[in-house]
Formats: sequence, C-alpha cells, structure tokens
Amino acid sequence: MSQPAPTAAIAPVLRRRLAALTYLGVATAVAVLLALAAVWLRASSVEPAFRHQLLFPNLEAKANDVATILVESKASAFSVTRDAQGRWVLPGKLGYPADVDLVRKTVIALSGIEAVDQRTARRDWHERLGLGLPKSGGSGTIVTLKDSHGAVLAGLVSGQAVEGVAAAGNTALFVHRVDEDQTYVGLGSYAPQPDQGQWLDKTFLDLARDRVKTVEMKPLKGPPYSVTRAKPGDRNFVVSEPLPRGRILRTEAEPNGVGNALVGASFEDVARADTLDFKSAAHASYLTFDGLTLSVNAIEKDRDFWITLSAVANPQPPPPPAAPGAPAPLQPDIGKEASGINRMAAGWAYKVPRYKGVLITAAFEDLLKPVGGPPPGPTPATP
Repeated sequence: MSQPAPTAAIAPVLRRRLAALTYLGVATAVAVLLALAAVWLRASSVEPAFRHQLLFPNLEAKANDVATILVESKASAFSVTRDAQGRWVLPGKLGYPADVDLVRKTVIALSGIEAVDQRTARRDWHERLGLGLPKSGGSGTIVTLKDSHGAVLAGLVSGQAVEGVAAAGNTALFVHRVDEDQTYVGLGSYAPQPDQGQWLDKTFLDLARDRVKTVEMKPLKGPPYSVTRAKPGDRNFVVSEPLPRGRILRTEAEPNGVGNALVGASFEDVARADTLDFKSAAHASYLTFDGLTLSVNAIEKDRDFWITLSAVANPQPPPPPAAPGAPAPLQPDIGKEASGINRMAAGWAYKVPRYKGVLITAAFEDLLKPVGGPPPGPTPATP
C-alpha cells in the first residue's frame, strides 16, 4: 500500500498562510495610510490658512530713492516732493517746507506693513471695507511713493481700521495694493495722513515764558496799551498804563494771557502774506529780557486768525549770577535766533489757533470790568 506525497499535504497549508500574510500586509498598509492621513489632517488644521507677507518687500532697500509722495482722498489730493536742493516741500502750499519726520515715518511704515490675512478680491465690495477709490467717490486713502524718474516704488489703498487685530503698538487696517484687487488685513505702524496741513513743518517759535519782558499792543479795536514785568521770575504781568476811571482788572492775572500769548505758539496752515490784507492789522511787539523783539501783525478773516512775524536782535548783557561764584546763566544767540525766525517767516502768513489769535489781538477793554462789577465767569442762575 502506497503513502501520500508530503508536498501534497503541505501545499494547502502554505496557501492559507500566504493568504493570511497578504491580508495582514494589506491591513497594515491601510492602517499606515490612515495614520499618515490623520497626521496630515491634524497638521493642516493648525497650519495658518494665510502666510504673513510684507506688502512691499523691496521698499526698504529703495527708501532713499523716494522723491515724491502722492496722497489722495475723497476730500483732497496733494503731493510732498523733494526739490533740487534735497528739501522736502509741499507744492500745494507754494513750496512751504514739509515735515521731514513725517516723510521718514511714512516711508518706513509702508516698508514694514504686513499682510496678516486675506479678505475679498471683489472690487465691488471694496467700499464695504473703506477701500473705494477716491476718484469714484470712495472713502479709501491712496498713498503712492515714486522715485525721481516717476517710477512707482509703492502704492497703497487704506481703509477702515480692523478691530481686535492690532498688537504691540501697531494698528490694523484693511488695505490693498493700488494695482491689485485682492484685499488684506494690514498690520504695522502706518496711519494715513490725508490732511495736507498735517504735512507742514510745524517748527515755529520757541519762546520760553520767563524770557518775555514787555508786550506792546495795538489791538484791532480800542486804544494801545502794554503789559510788562520787572524780572523774569515775576509771576504776573502788570498793565503799564493807568486804568480808565471806574474800571479795574477782571483778575490780577488777566494781563498774563497777553504776555504769554506766544508761549507754546503753533500754527495750523500757511499762505503767502501778500494774498491777505494786513493794512488794518493789529500789532503786537514782544520784547524779551535778553534783547529779542518779535513783531506780530494779526488779522481775523472768516473767524480765522492769521499772523505775520519778524524779529530784531538787540542783545543785552547777561544778568549777574544768582550767587557769588555761581556761573552766569547761558545766553541764547539772539542774532542767530532772529535770523532764523526771519528766514522761516519771510513772505508767509500763519493761521494760528483761534484762542491764540484772541490773545494776540486782545483789546484793553477785554482785561477790565467795572468797579464793583460781577466777577469773571458765568452769571449765577437766579433762583
């Protein structure tokens, strides 16, 4: 009787084992693929949908090439340019010097503004973000930087502020490049300055209170008068002229408003002096203890006060030291100061804040009240 071949019995077992191994391999591969997919999905869920990017990555390297800044808004359009002497001026203000610090800050801010999120690319939705173009009546503000050849180095349209995004002193605005419709949330130090007056160089008078000795007034109305004080440390100015009969000062400190009118002076706008009528102007002369005389002519037009300035130097000897052996106080260079004021102010009229204009043109009567009259301030309500 013959025995069965061994291989015939083993073959089915091998086939079953190979099949099991195949199933196991397929299951393992599927498990690996599922694990990889899970890892990818987990990573993609925390990866930002938009990568931050500088809006103008090449501007920093070309910052010194900027020669013109164009600003456009619904209210106005103007330019700030660098002239042949390298000075920044405002052509729309007849070439008055521009604020160099604001020019520098604007260029730096545009070079550093970063897109941190995307918004709509639909042009018809731009105005919803305050990004409508001014030429179409939109409320966006456009700033364009050009080099001396007219090539555009950067152009930005800025719109509404974005709440909840600003951080570390930065601000967030809706923005887009002028040659693109895609809008972004822009984060940085940039703040639009659409008012031409904001670009004026506001360097003006720097007159310390303790320098003013006497102010001689010829106001718009009423007689001339003057206020003075004997020493720089005196707190109050006094009126030099006798007071009219039946009148007294409203308060002891009333002349101080006139005496200190140019302390902390600033201006809001400029114009060529010959475009305004100064024939009937008020006049005030401010004499300092160290010999500077400032002559101010002032007019009121449409409730705005405009002034012209000039200066004369008559240097005075320094006062003696406060104590024996103490160093003499430093004296300003009066001649240099007067020349600088005349160089700045020649041919220009300055619009000053209204409260300053009222003080510069104050009538003598404004300082007075009747003897026994009511104190200054609102009249008490009648019960």
